[in-house]
Amino acid sequence: MPRPSRPSRARPGSGAALGITMAVANVLSYVFVLILSRALGPGDFGGFSALSAYGIVLSVPAGALQVIVARHVAGAPPHSRGLRTALVVGVALAVATIVAAPLLAHAFRLETTWSVVWLGLTLVPMTLTGAFQGILLGRGRLGALSAVYVATAAGRLAAGAGGASLGLTVAQVFALLLVVAALVAVLGAALCRADLTLDDDRRLGTELVRATMSLGAFIALTNVDVTLARAYLDDHDSGGYALAATFGRAMGWGTQFVALLLVPRMQGAGAGRSFRRSLGLILALGLAGVAVIAVAPSFWIRLAGGAEYAEFGPLAIACVALGVLWALVQVSLFAEMGLDSAWLGRFTWAVLALQSAAIVLWFHDSPYELVAVCAAGAAVIVAAALARSRNLGRS
Repeated sequence: MPRPSRPSRARPGSGAALGITMAVANVLSYVFVLILSRALGPGDFGGFSALSAYGIVLSVPAGALQVIVARHVAGAPPHSRGLRTALVVGVALAVATIVAAPLLAHAFRLETTWSVVWLGLTLVPMTLTGAFQGILLGRGRLGALSAVYVATAAGRLAAGAGGASLGLTVAQVFALLLVVAALVAVLGAALCRADLTLDDDRRLGTELVRATMSLGAFIALTNVDVTLARAYLDDHDSGGYALAATFGRAMGWGTQFVALLLVPRMQGAGAGRSFRRSLGLILALGLAGVAVIAVAPSFWIRLAGGAEYAEFGPLAIACVALGVLWALVQVSLFAEMGLDSAWLGRFTWAVLALQSAAIVLWFHDSPYELVAVCAAGAAVIVAAALARSRNLGRS
């Protein structure tokens, strides 16, 4: 077996390069949504988005593994690569999803359970890729990490474009996405070939649970609205909401590199100051994004989904504003993950529960009611994070 390389620091400027790369990957992901929203139409696209949101929630351990594996690899030996943990968790999630396929297909009004089956199988290579990304981040190999991000986005775009051109069904598109996920995992394994070992630290499981709770809170917060929209709005409105909500989630996608780069900075004495500066940067970028969409909302929504979605232009503005709050929540949660703290994650889950209950019981008659409730919940979380920011880095 090749000898594992030593942990290394990232090259100067590589953080900015990672941000640019992730921005490119996010643009490709946006084009993927654009293509499928046009090809599937509001009805089928609503079902596709609801199932995708479910899959994103179950892919949380992959993102959590990236953070904790990076921390292990960059620290003092022995290092834990998380590959065995990733394999066990991925298989468990896949089996659970496949068993629940009939119920999920009915809940999301999908034509066949095969859509759910293909999604479930995708969770295995996706979780393994999370561990590979953690290894690369921990080694300071940001160029290789960037390659994995771009390969993921480009592969999904190719699958979406191929599915649209061939007139494939929702289930067939998910089958193509499974192939893409498997190929990306192979790429990750090749890039990390010097670190391919199944020896995991016993503490990794506990750390994974803690990190998954925090990261899962953010993923659920930014995706449960699409699922609730599918459940309570009609097919047309739920499809329009799914497309408009993509504008909001794009704020989180575009600023995720800020959250990732903040994690190691939370160990120093100036952690609170770094945190607040990150919030300010994201707020400035977010306000600029709102202004761009607000100038011509109909143009942007038509560009994204076509004439069928024209009426949802004002909703896109509201969703971008919501996305700014979501991006602030993301940075807040990553900051506490950098301190190995789960307080804000638990608080976010509590807010999410109250927010979902409010939508289920009262505020589900229009897309704008969903946005208002979600915005209120996100604002409460950001306020709590700011209140705690004076203590960041001290515990």
